[in-house]
Formats: sequence, C-alpha cells, structure tokens
Amino acid sequence: MRTFILTIFFVLCLALTAGAETKIGFIDMKTVIAKSEPGSKAMEQLKSQFKDMKDNLDTQKKSLDTLKDELQKQSMMLSQEAKLDKETQYKRKVRDFQDMGQSYQRKLQQAEQNLSKPIIDKLLEVIENYGKKNGYTAIFDKQASGVIYGQESVDLTNAIMAELNKAMRGK
Repeated sequence: MRTFILTIFFVLCLALTAGAETKIGFIDMKTVIAKSEPGSKAMEQLKSQFKDMKDNLDTQKKSLDTLKDELQKQSMMLSQEAKLDKETQYKRKVRDFQDMGQSYQRKLQQAEQNLSKPIIDKLLEVIENYGKKNGYTAIFDKQASGVIYGQESVDLTNAIMAELNKAMRGK
C-alpha cells in the first residue's frame, strides 16, 4: 500500500512538472543520521549514558545463570518443597530481569528520540535548502520510498551528509 501511494505521488509529481525539467535525487536517511558527525556524537553520548544500565543487566543475567545452574545441580538432592522454593525464586528473578530490561529499553528509546529529534529537524531543513539551491523537483529517502534502483549520480547521501555536518558545526 505504501509503495502504491509513493508511486502515485511520484507519477503526479512527474505529471505536474512535465513542462519543466524534472530533477530527482535520493538519499539514505539512515546512513546520513548514523555516519554524520552529529549522529555519531549522539550515538556515543547514548552509549556512555546507558553503559551503567547495560552493565547492571549483564550482572543480573550472570546472577540468573548462576541460580539456574545451582537449581539444576541441586535438583535431585533438594526436597520437593525446597525445589519449589528455589524455582519460585528463580522465576521471580527472571520476571524482575525482564521488567528491568523492558524499562531500560523504554528509557533508551526515549533518550534516542530526544537526541535524534534536533538532528532530524536540521537534516530536513538541510535537504529542503539543498533541493531548492540545486533545482531538485523531489528528493526521496531510499529506504522509505522503496527505490530498487537509482543511478549513482542521483544519490545525494554524501552531499547531504556534508551539508548536515556543516550546518550542525555552526550551532
């Protein structure tokens, strides 16, 4: 459905600009965000910000693995009641671990959104300015538009990344 709508949009753009020269470009937004200077800095900031959470999760995981091993080793020697108690304790720790992991995941996603929003806003501004300055009719995101083939000459990823880096240095 999404491809169909984009195709219709593309055809309409071509029909509206039939009299004028049509100049179309494509960029890989994911690559620009991931490899640009501001994107790299944001990713490093995110990694350092959540290093403690990851270390905590790793510690919890090791603790769970140890408890599981103990349970398996002692399973034959424990009474039924002691075995059930250990299994209940293990299940509770697994549930706590999963809850903690989900909580960290939500915090990570929120922090990622907060860090990437200004970059994406600036990127959209840079793309619009670049398109106007260089006479482009349309600039599409390679990933979202479903482009299967596009000539290298219409791939603006590196040019847009350079413009974004320059624009963000000025901030």
